[in-house]
Amino acid sequence: MLLFFMGDHMRFLIIFLTCFWSLHSYAFQVQPMVAELKPSGSNSQQRIRVMNNSNEPLTIELTAFDLEINKAGDEELKLNEEDFLIIPMTTIVQPGKTQSVLVRYIGDPAISVSKSYRIAVDQVPVDINEIKQSGVGMSVSFRTLFNVVPEQATAKLLVKEKQLEQAGVWKILLENEGDKFIRLSQAKWLFKNQEEQLLLEGEELSKALSGKLLLPHSEREVTIEVPAKFSPQNSQLEVLF
Repeated sequence: MLLFFMGDHMRFLIIFLTCFWSLHSYAFQVQPMVAELKPSGSNSQQRIRVMNNSNEPLTIELTAFDLEINKAGDEELKLNEEDFLIIPMTTIVQPGKTQSVLVRYIGDPAISVSKSYRIAVDQVPVDINEIKQSGVGMSVSFRTLFNVVPEQATAKLLVKEKQLEQAGVWKILLENEGDKFIRLSQAKWLFKNQEEQLLLEGEELSKALSGKLLLPHSEREVTIEVPAKFSPQNSQLEVLF
């Protein structure tokens, strides 16, 4: 079993590597980064497009992982070689070209709760001599989000606790009692006190919110930047989706 844990230190490392290798990061693009599938039928598959914007051939490899998120918001990825058919899993994309990759869900068609996955698109180093000379093997990786959602699955969100983390920042404990994931950054967050109200959504919400995804039947803590005039004790919060 292969496990990956993503905490604050790992997020910092990814940000650092992304900035340091920014030229390489723009060498290829992946679309879409988020997809929703059905457990069976024609909507159980999605094509991922990999665009090579560089002047060199690009070797890529695709891998599927189960996605779990703990209460603190850290991701745990477990290698899953059974739930997806990926064609091709490894391929070479020529300079200036686009490669289409078929990703089809072939797991349990009778699931009653949505399941979330990361489909990794990794650049594979091919110049072994260069790696040996430098001692470093660096490649770019994209982590797409795939959600498999059964018919009739719905989400049910509860705001269980809210407190002041620091000036202008709330810490909120959320629970999803439903059978479907919630993309928290796609919702509308409405804050109300006795004098006024504030609606956060879209890009403004995405920048203010620390956690973006809440899995079914789970809890997680998130932080959100809120003007100081709204306090957790004297304000109401509604998350609309």
